Amino acid sequence: MYFGWRAFPCRFRQIGGVHSKEYTPVNANFRAERPPSIAMTMFLDAFKNASAEGAAVELKMRLLAGKIPALQKHAHSDVLADIEAGLITHFGAALSDEDKKTLRLCRQLRNKVLHSDFRAARGKLSELGIASSSGNVVKIDLPVLTVAEVAKKIEGARAGTEGIRLADTQSTDAGGVYGWFLEAGASGDFATACLAFKGAAVIVDRLAGIEGT
Repeated sequence: MYFGWRAFPCRFRQIGGVHSKEYTPVNANFRAERPPSIAMTMFLDAFKNASAEGAAVELKMRLLAGKIPALQKHAHSDVLADIEAGLITHFGAALSDEDKKTLRLCRQLRNKVLHSDFRAARGKLSELGIASSSGNVVKIDLPVLTVAEVAKKIEGARAGTEGIRLADTQSTDAGGVYGWFLEAGASGDFATACLAFKGAAVIVDRLAGIEGT
């Protein structure tokens, strides 16, 4: 069970509830009618927005590389770092050390977001100098599923005596992809990543202007 109260009032199941036991489909019709989880309803669009902004930066880099004869061979490379390195070499003094750092970290941030490694994505935001606040999501073991036990566990989480606070874990594995999806969404990490990607896009656009494209 995942529990949190930072961005919204929380009752049992409000942000994901018993993730593995919330529904027990008994037939195809029941499965088809199953409503989306609260977490997906609240945070999927924010994830999509971050993913889209990250993909837009990549597209701009590939398009720019495709218009520079010396870099055209890298424009469709499977390794985006090759394109980044080529652009940095080509534009040289037009890029500050901070620009180069932003491009590198945003490339890495994009990978972490797209591969749902949200704990590592938060680390990349930190390297960019962007502090993340905690989403206050707590992972709680719930071997016995009763109303009384859920209430007890939630009170323990509020008191800080129950569960694992995901912001304190060192990997997405420790909290699970679902838990860290909640944490990233509740803390605003997806929105922050959007801003970081837009900053990187500004750098690429400036390079495109220098190249005359």
